[in-house]
Amino acid sequence: MFKKRKGRYAETKPNKERTVISYEDMPLEDYEQERTNISPKALKKIFIGAGIVVVAALLVLAFVNRDKLSPENIAMWWSYEVLGNGGKGYPVDLIGSEVKKNNFAVNQGRVAYASDTSFVTLNSSGKEIANVQLRYSKPVMKSSENRFLVYGLGDTNYQILTYDQELYTGITEGVIYTGDVAPNGYFCLVTEGNGFLSELMVFNQDNNRVFKYSFSEYYITSVAINHDGSGCVACGITSDNGGMRTGVYVLDCSSEEPVSQYIIDDDTILDSEYISGSRAVLIGEHASYVIRTGAEEYTTVSYEGKPLTNYCFNSATRTFALALSQSGDGRSCSLIRYNDSGEKETEISTKFGAESFSIYKGTMAVLDGNTVYTFSSEGNITNTCDAGTGSTAVKLTSDSTAYVLSVNQMRYFDLARVTADLKRQQEEKEKAEQAQAQQENEASQ
Repeated sequence: MFKKRKGRYAETKPNKERTVISYEDMPLEDYEQERTNISPKALKKIFIGAGIVVVAALLVLAFVNRDKLSPENIAMWWSYEVLGNGGKGYPVDLIGSEVKKNNFAVNQGRVAYASDTSFVTLNSSGKEIANVQLRYSKPVMKSSENRFLVYGLGDTNYQILTYDQELYTGITEGVIYTGDVAPNGYFCLVTEGNGFLSELMVFNQDNNRVFKYSFSEYYITSVAINHDGSGCVACGITSDNGGMRTGVYVLDCSSEEPVSQYIIDDDTILDSEYISGSRAVLIGEHASYVIRTGAEEYTTVSYEGKPLTNYCFNSATRTFALALSQSGDGRSCSLIRYNDSGEKETEISTKFGAESFSIYKGTMAVLDGNTVYTFSSEGNITNTCDAGTGSTAVKLTSDSTAYVLSVNQMRYFDLARVTADLKRQQEEKEKAEQAQAQQENEASQ
């Protein structure tokens, strides 16, 4: 009969000479306490602190992207990206016989385009979400996040759409010259004027007209509406002693008179867009111009005599970029990015053309022929990708991913993966050539 040894598990005395303690010498709870130097209260504080840091980081991320975190965008992301990922992937054949490169947009991984027959949207897996019939001989698509305005140039019909549906179809009295749409659903149209050279009308998200301005001196050729639909900048042309003069109007929908009015001599405005709440960029043939609401003067960004090959806007970073040809033939482009004050941020010299041009944060991309090149802000080529035959336009969606419009397809590329594969193939080819050369050398000896 064994006697019970008193106190074996009642008390554990530390042994300074022993660095390893086994289960045989002490109970499990004492063993775990021996190994854990942090008390439960301290661990609790650490977990609470880490949770606070994570929540703070998420709040900062949400604040930075607050414009995109609308209930509508969140619902669409859940419906079409999480629950509706049923596409067969890219490339996807286009619907219609032609899509102009300016009638192609990408927002948060969702594609929209207007062909000569249809307005079509696709999700990130290539699934068709919307397919709305168009009846315009010259369709023009304007986009702003999840709002789209499609009208017929020289026509009187227009449509307001979202990513997944048509919201409204309208008819104007005069033929449409140009138009634009804001993220909140406000939109504007410039039409042939009734007794005037041009008329500008602004509509709210319920398609009710809230503003009208008639132009007696200028034919308006470009218009941009600001992000909340409260104002516009309109650019028009008129003849001046055999030359051409451009007039610029900054309009507030709550005022009958222009906030500002400018005259630009010897230049024609090709395009315009708000890249921040109060600053718009006008792209001219010979220079670009930054307009600040309420300012007496505008800022001129000179091309210094270089031909403008291409341009792009990025309201997410409040920047715009120009591709200026060094050789005059559209090649050897300098890629220059400016902030919303017209100050130069980055300039990169390349040997490539820019048939299409896109920027994403610090990365710039050009489409030269059928090849996409991306550049870091330091001017280094970060990716090279064969985009396939017939490529016409590129849109970056990250530093290393892009959608490419071709004459008959919509394509998606992981540029970094393609570049890595190309590099690996080149290395394998060089190794094979070296091995073959070594064999031939050995055979000759």
